[in-house]
Amino acid sequence: MLGKKIIYYTISKVIILIIVEFALSLFNIFPNDYYTNTPNFTKKYSKNPSKIDGFSGAYEIAFDVLGSRSVSDYSKATHKIVAIGGSTTVYSALSQEKTWTALLDKKLGDSYWVGNFARSGNSSNHHVFQFKHILDKPELRDTKIVLMLVGVNDCRGYLISQDKYMNMPDLAVKKSAFGHIPNSELPFLKSLDLYKLAKLAKQRSLFYTQNRRPLDYLEKFESQIEPNTKLPDLTKGLEHYEHNLKKIIKEAQARNITIIFITQPTLWQKNLPDKHKTLLAARSHYNKTPLYTGEALNKIMTVFNKRLMTVCNEYNIPVIDLQLPKNQTIFYDDMHFNEFGAEVVATKAHNFLKLNNKVSTDE
Repeated sequence: MLGKKIIYYTISKVIILIIVEFALSLFNIFPNDYYTNTPNFTKKYSKNPSKIDGFSGAYEIAFDVLGSRSVSDYSKATHKIVAIGGSTTVYSALSQEKTWTALLDKKLGDSYWVGNFARSGNSSNHHVFQFKHILDKPELRDTKIVLMLVGVNDCRGYLISQDKYMNMPDLAVKKSAFGHIPNSELPFLKSLDLYKLAKLAKQRSLFYTQNRRPLDYLEKFESQIEPNTKLPDLTKGLEHYEHNLKKIIKEAQARNITIIFITQPTLWQKNLPDKHKTLLAARSHYNKTPLYTGEALNKIMTVFNKRLMTVCNEYNIPVIDLQLPKNQTIFYDDMHFNEFGAEVVATKAHNFLKLNNKVSTDE
């Protein structure tokens, strides 16, 4: 009798779960396509949660129906520009209208739309997939320009783990490159809405139970370990980076898209002032990689930037070599811009587009 009750109980639970899964699927809670960020998601703060210099006022993160962090309506624009990159492009520490892509959008005028499809922590590994699947969207197939601020996550990724940077399985890369991917890409269990709902609940729980200041990590990276001055062998990392860049360029050429790369500036430098040393969060990256001096990191980043320019010269691809002052007027940590820094980047990008006739001069 007990055995029959257990069987009945199990069957009834399975039936309920099937019904719930079917009901959830009808509401389309989770997108069944490639989105770098959750479409139509908005979060507002009464004040900037970062509480560091170079930020002010209320704070908002929002993504449109395409999963883009944009400030205008793509459907009303006659010219579309897509921006792809990592955290120095998506800028989750800056309010919506103060990111460099939003500022560029405003400078270009009403007929232009700049869609920010960047995702924190992403390298060229992720950009290869993002370029293809973002530009595959019907709404974006008439895009003519793609801006890509790249390099720092390739640099850091190689330093943290050479094997992971160069050999991560495609599915793992896609799951990092997109907030949502098609169910057909996922194992059966992970494609279920119930599984996704449970995962979302866990993430929300962690968000509300942990400290909400996203930049507290800046206070935690003082170390007694003497940083390395000697550069590691970068050969394999640079070759992998170059291989990815060429994939992206060829994809752009096949689509008749003008791709414009932007080099990654940083605070890293020789004889780094003591007041800047506490900002170097990437020196230890949560203790996963050896410490390097500011001078060593600057040399490593310079090598990656030079490789980008070499590849672009080979394919006649335009590059914005973003040379910026290495101080706190521009950066709030190793490589992220504060509000003034974002304005400088937007201005440089706008001037480059105008001077090189990539956008209309009568806007």
